[in-house]
Amino acid sequence: MLQVNVLLMVNAILMGVMVRLGTYGHRYHHSFTRFLFTGATILFLPIVSYIVSITGSQFTVAVRSRGGTIAIGDCDPSIHTALVLVWTAFVQIIGINTTAIVAADVREGRSIAPPATLLVQAVWTTYLAANIMLGPDPEPLSIKGVYILPILVIFAPFALIFAKIFFKYYAWYSARQSFSFGRNPCFIVGYMMEQLPAEADHRITSQHVPPPLIVSSEDTMVLGTQPHGYRIMCSSRSADNERDCSLVTIDKIWELDDTLLNSRAQLKDVCFSFALFKILRCRFAKFIVVTEEARDLVWHMLLEDGDGTRTLRVIETELSFLHDYYYSPLPISYSKDWLPISSIFISLLSIGYCLFGIIALRAYHSDLGVRGQIRCNVSYKSNHDHNYMYRVKFGSLFYDVVPLSLLDALVVLSEVRDIASYVCSDWTKVALMCRYVSWREYPTMRKWIGLLLQCRCKLVRPLKDNMNQCSIIVLHPRKLAPVALLRRIIPLPEQKKSVKVPREVKAAIVDILRSSSRGDDLRNGKMTWQQLGIQVGDNFLRAHGAQGTSDTLLAWHIATTIFEARNPRTLASSSGSVATHLSRYCAYLLAYCPELLPDNEGWSKSVYKATKKDVEHALRDAVPAAMPELKYRQLVELLSTAGSKNEVLKEGARLGEQLVELMKGKEEEAAWKALAGFWCEMILYMAPSDNLDGHAEAVARGGELITLLWALLTHVSIPEAAPGSSTTTTRMGASPDMV
Repeated sequence: MLQVNVLLMVNAILMGVMVRLGTYGHRYHHSFTRFLFTGATILFLPIVSYIVSITGSQFTVAVRSRGGTIAIGDCDPSIHTALVLVWTAFVQIIGINTTAIVAADVREGRSIAPPATLLVQAVWTTYLAANIMLGPDPEPLSIKGVYILPILVIFAPFALIFAKIFFKYYAWYSARQSFSFGRNPCFIVGYMMEQLPAEADHRITSQHVPPPLIVSSEDTMVLGTQPHGYRIMCSSRSADNERDCSLVTIDKIWELDDTLLNSRAQLKDVCFSFALFKILRCRFAKFIVVTEEARDLVWHMLLEDGDGTRTLRVIETELSFLHDYYYSPLPISYSKDWLPISSIFISLLSIGYCLFGIIALRAYHSDLGVRGQIRCNVSYKSNHDHNYMYRVKFGSLFYDVVPLSLLDALVVLSEVRDIASYVCSDWTKVALMCRYVSWREYPTMRKWIGLLLQCRCKLVRPLKDNMNQCSIIVLHPRKLAPVALLRRIIPLPEQKKSVKVPREVKAAIVDILRSSSRGDDLRNGKMTWQQLGIQVGDNFLRAHGAQGTSDTLLAWHIATTIFEARNPRTLASSSGSVATHLSRYCAYLLAYCPELLPDNEGWSKSVYKATKKDVEHALRDAVPAAMPELKYRQLVELLSTAGSKNEVLKEGARLGEQLVELMKGKEEEAAWKALAGFWCEMILYMAPSDNLDGHAEAVARGGELITLLWALLTHVSIPEAAPGSSTTTTRMGASPDMV
């Protein structure tokens, strides 16, 4: 039994890996974690087959009887086998619940069909269960000591497995064929070329209605093909039945004037985020959809949004939709109206079975340590020809029941998480809002939908509102911490910490973007990295000799660190907070995410590593001074000396020293304000990118501030087109003054 129990424990550990990586695996992209996940999936089937095969049949054993003679015992592992089979079914359910399935367009290249291994595992384990419990002989079940009710209890989870697999395959196939999901990018492109200009002309008289960007109901359209996307043959104005052939667009949602939407304006923003998400998917499908109407709407929202909170929240929600679509099985369930309800019903059945199992185990096995996994009836004859019989146990049911109970709890948690995801998801809000718009003639249904929309719940957000911080200049104290000492001996990854994005950082970036001076250059693509600098009176400070964005960034990061050493920012300095946070965030991007920057990734890495090495060599024996003036002089002297061979270090030290000298006699806040403006311009300059895969990976990790800005700039400006990409441009004259 030791071998069986060890294998059960190994498989339980592998299932823990599957649960962990299946739930959060999109945030773990190291090759070793991918290897663990693949190993957990591949090894499951042979391990289960071996365990079930060696425990599934009756056998005999020879034991020494109490009288000292050799006796033969008939062993029955039925209870142990039944628990192993239920345990196997729970493992399968967890695997199905944690599998990501994506229905994307062919041009996106991100479709993930339900793995065939799920079906193979389900068929094979069900066959093993049937072969063991029913047996090959046609004798009545009672002869084997097995009754109908236990068989139903054992096979019930296998029925749930096949129901879940059928649901996954059907939902994926429906979503793949749907114009609202899998084929949506081509539909949106065709709509932008053909229908949107006509809709714009039709609505040009209204100056308070947003453009008719699509939210839902694409599958209600009658479509024809064209060179770019699809052409709508049936529109809401030409259809006989408006409900059967009517797109739900953002203008229809904005036109709703009732108590629900007036009190919950955020619901409109969620629908707007969903419409922008569909446009952003076109970018991932290698289309460049430049929509002036969407740009005007986002831009108008940006101008009216005081600190940029609403605008960035809309973009963050848009990226949350993107995250769910590419890394979660949730969205495909919305391809049919009844699929979410069916999924919740199956989850409730699964939870009910698990609760029943826990109650049954507690009622039947109160003495887990006494009962054995395998019980044998041993009979022998004594020297006086008397027949004796007694029972021998092998193993303890404790080793079956405890892993089974843990898996039972994991199944319940995964099912509750899935149900809560449906109830609290923004996808559900969008679906209900679209029904709320479509069912105007059904006041009772609108009332119930309105009640559902008023429910509020908050789960773990897929995107983190955080920014990582990293600095290339670190002065160690006299008493080195163990990690710092180890870092000097062994090259470890750069130290970083994650902080919540300060509100003032968001406000400063938005202010620069919509400013009439530098904002125009950013929006029109006229700004270059050579123009990035700080104007101090008649002097314009910029990084001389820089060859690209990476060394410019590093030089100004060093200069900002030197200025901070001389003028430590106070807690009340919002500009100081903006400058230091963005400076350290940009250093983090260069250290950890160089693929998101404009320069070549390999070149950026080499510049950073060379500069970091020289900085560490220069500051190796330096001890931070106590006074700001002394610390400032110390940094300038050490870095200038080290900069004799490193142009970035020399330029950073020069900029830092010049900045301190030019700001003498001026207000400290004015200097911080100038630095804050520079770093806002820097990150806005770096944000536009054609590296779609890099930003998709960033979204998978939980999001980056630069990815948020990339998505925003995609909608308010014209990013550089990738070679060979298709371009669609639409124009509209209506002014979206309604935001």
